[in-house]
Amino acid sequence: MVARRTTVQMIPLNDIHVANPRVRNQRIHRAIIKSIEAIGLKRPISVRPAAPDESAQPYALICGQGRLEAYKVLGFTEIPALILDVDEHLGHVMSIVENLARRTPKAAETMEQIQVLRERGYSDGEIGRKLGCTTSWVNSVANLMGRGERRLLAAVEAGHISLALAVSISRASDSEAQQLLMDAYESGDLKGKKVTTVRKILANRARSGRKGAGGCVSGSPRRKLTPEDLAKLYKRDVEAHQRIQKKAEFTQQSVLLARQVFKELLALREFCDLLHKEGLCSLPQPLADLLPSRASKQ
Repeated sequence: MVARRTTVQMIPLNDIHVANPRVRNQRIHRAIIKSIEAIGLKRPISVRPAAPDESAQPYALICGQGRLEAYKVLGFTEIPALILDVDEHLGHVMSIVENLARRTPKAAETMEQIQVLRERGYSDGEIGRKLGCTTSWVNSVANLMGRGERRLLAAVEAGHISLALAVSISRASDSEAQQLLMDAYESGDLKGKKVTTVRKILANRARSGRKGAGGCVSGSPRRKLTPEDLAKLYKRDVEAHQRIQKKAEFTQQSVLLARQVFKELLALREFCDLLHKEGLCSLPQPLADLLPSRASKQ
C-alpha cells in the first residue's frame, strides 16, 4: 500500500496516540522546545488513522514524537499534522525508516550552507531564522569562513573551543592568540587535552598561515612533539606567566603603599607648610588628588 498524503490539518493533541514511544534525549528535546518556541514548527508531524482495537484515540503517531511532546510542554492544544492513509503495519515501517533516515547534519555542513545563503543575498538575520540560530552565531561563523579559518571551525565543531574564542583568535596576532589561549585556560574555558589541541592549531597557523590546508606544512618536517615535550612547554609558559603575575602584584602593592604614605603626609598641616616653604607647590596629579580640601586652597 502506498501512503496517500492529505493536506495539513490541525489535530487536538489528546486525539493522538504514540504507538511506538521512544526514550527522549533531554538535551535534544530541550533544543526542540526552544526552537519551536522561537520560530514555530518547521515541519508538521505525521499520523495515521488508528484501528478501533488499537487505541481509543482516533489517530496514531507515525513521526514527530519530539515535536508532539514539545507542543504539550509549550501549552498548545492542537498541532499541524499530515494524515496518511496507511494501516498499522505500514505506519510502523514508515516510522522506523524515517527515524533511521533522520540524522543531525554536521556543523561543517551547516557552515557551508551559511556561506551559500550569504552568496544568494540573504542577511545574517534571515539565515539565522531559517536555521534556528542567532544572528550573532551566523555572523561569527561567516566571518571565520571568510578569513579561511578552517582549522578553528573544525575545532569549534569538535567541541575543543568555543565559537567566541575562535573568532577572537582569528582577529588576533600570533602573540595575542597565545595570550587568549592562556586567558581561556585560567578562566576554565579550556581544560586538559583541549589546551594541547588548540596549541597545535595555533602552531600550524603560525607556520603555514591561516588558510593552510588541513594544517599541512611545506618544507622539512619538524620532529613530532611528545606529550612530555608539550607538558614541558606548557609548564614553562605557566611559570613565566606566574612570574609576571607576581611582579605585577608586587608593583601594585608598592604603589598602594606609596599612595597611603603620601595621603597621610598630605593630611599633616606641617608637611604642607614645609612643601610651601621649599617652593614645592606643584605635584603630580595622582598625588594632588590626595590633598585634603583645606590644603588644596593654600
